[in-house]
Amino acid sequence: MESSQLLGSIDVFISVADSGSFSESARRLSLSQPSVSRHVSSLEEYLGIRLLQRTTRRLSLTEAGHVYYSKARQIQKDVIEASQSVNGFKDTPSGLLKIGAPYNFTETKICPYLSEFLQTYPDIKLDIECNDKLQDIVEDQLDLVIRIGELTDSSYIATTFGKVGMIMCATPSYLENYGTPKTATDLQNHNFIVYENYNQLLLTDGNGTQQVNITGSFKSNIDTVMLSATLQHIGITVLPDMFINDLIKQGQLINIMPQFEVDVKNLFINRVFALHSNRKHQPAKVRAFLDFFKSRFN
Repeated sequence: MESSQLLGSIDVFISVADSGSFSESARRLSLSQPSVSRHVSSLEEYLGIRLLQRTTRRLSLTEAGHVYYSKARQIQKDVIEASQSVNGFKDTPSGLLKIGAPYNFTETKICPYLSEFLQTYPDIKLDIECNDKLQDIVEDQLDLVIRIGELTDSSYIATTFGKVGMIMCATPSYLENYGTPKTATDLQNHNFIVYENYNQLLLTDGNGTQQVNITGSFKSNIDTVMLSATLQHIGITVLPDMFINDLIKQGQLINIMPQFEVDVKNLFINRVFALHSNRKHQPAKVRAFLDFFKSRFN
């Protein structure tokens, strides 16, 4: 098998292992299902060992497949980084810049500056893929990924955009109808809009930290949905400050009990950062985006 064919078959094998399906990999790679199957079979024949265990119901890696997959992912990452180290590496940032970012961050922190960024760097074509799930630079073929929270993947370089604080808030109408809480005990008498199953708040001031259990008639796993419910006067919620600061300034939301530092227990949202590949060979287009939006965020 020639080297170019080998790399192509490795890419297909990784896609099949990640998706657990020949048909799903065919869809992702814009190939036919028989073509995907041929790539994997050719790779197994070349190696002289079975990588995938196939049954009518499921697809799984063999023991050898697990070992090969780990090494193959590293090879794939190195090949992509080798290409990225050349593409766009000029004095003038240029080329297609593919970014993965959460919906709300894109809407509030990137969209307001799109025109300015593209006018500043007219040779860059920007492609933003919004997704609130964790995205991977190699698997999703992105130049950089923006995340909110804690760094869990140490295989990439992380550039911090800024810190994130949590604010407990509600509309003036809700507070007029149900009263404004002043203490942790008061919160237990209020309806909360809860993020997934994170139903405990940590309130910290000079006297220490109090833990408060919260309940409510509505919960969601999307912050934009939670914000919409809050603006409809359903209850109190806790959201990242960068998403609601403007609404508080406009008077649409009220910052409740600002004397406390508010956190949601076990929900580690403390900063915004961008993941990207090796800083040594960073394309100019990536450097331009990081420098531009880091200054706007701060």
